[in-house]
Amino acid sequence: MRIPLYLLGSLLPAAVPAQILMNNFDGNNGWEELPIVIDTAANNLWQVGDPDKTVFSDAYSPVNVIVTDTAAPCPPGNQSRFTVLLPSDPWGWWPEFFLHFRQQVHTDEQHSGGYIEISYDTGQTWMNVFDDWMNPPNIELIDEVLGVIAPDTLSNGQLGFTGEGPAGANWIWSSFCWVQTGIPLPDTLRLRFTFYTDSAATPGDGWMLDDFEYMVYMAHPISEFMRKDHYFETAPNPVTDRLFVSYDTDAPTTPVRIELRDAQARLMRVLLDDELHAGRHSLMIDRDELPAQTQVCYLHATIGDRSCTERILIGP
Repeated sequence: MRIPLYLLGSLLPAAVPAQILMNNFDGNNGWEELPIVIDTAANNLWQVGDPDKTVFSDAYSPVNVIVTDTAAPCPPGNQSRFTVLLPSDPWGWWPEFFLHFRQQVHTDEQHSGGYIEISYDTGQTWMNVFDDWMNPPNIELIDEVLGVIAPDTLSNGQLGFTGEGPAGANWIWSSFCWVQTGIPLPDTLRLRFTFYTDSAATPGDGWMLDDFEYMVYMAHPISEFMRKDHYFETAPNPVTDRLFVSYDTDAPTTPVRIELRDAQARLMRVLLDDELHAGRHSLMIDRDELPAQTQVCYLHATIGDRSCTERILIGP
């Protein structure tokens, strides 16, 4: 008996990947290697090797990483790039695919950092992955110490990764999940990683990444978990500088309302009241937006038919 391909595909487990490509920069991936191309422009800082810097001293999985110079600090006035090539041919049967990797950032906040762009036309045009309007990804950034975090804006206006956390340059698990929408695609999508320093940047260790993994799925297993058990996350807590809020919406459009309440749970202000598309969303609240005369406040969120209240501790 012959089974139609579309029926056979529907019988496969949702969490079984159709394709896995990996790159840990050590030549022992165990799977087909994910292509990564370093720009050959003059003054490009990206190198593959064993890091030996002030802060960046170890790979996530020994021994090699891709890093903005394996030994020297990053100078001001620099722009360095590499590109990850994502094959799109298996998407026709598998509607969700994602790329995840580990990263560390040690830069002068806003004056230097890294950002990621995507191209759907073989590199002719690029857009910031956080502003991808053609196929908006679900993005998850989880600091090993601080928990869920959000991106920040660099001095050139790009949304990306800058500074370092109060606990130091921690490893950040980073996941970008796209859902097949039927838009025409080239054989290969391109993700361009750009490290940027402006003329006022103080030298730092820069940007280091390791353990790239690309998979195509029937459903994104990490997103499924986050939506089930962690649909609303806040970090860091206590708050000293800024508070990052991340939350999931499942339906094509979901009403979302997030309120800031004082220590007596009285409404202070509405931070968000809108209908949002399905995916992972982020919100950043500066310390000076929180109550000044108290050490405790609350965030109350109503996301579709779900609601929760998070107790927020305010540091000095």
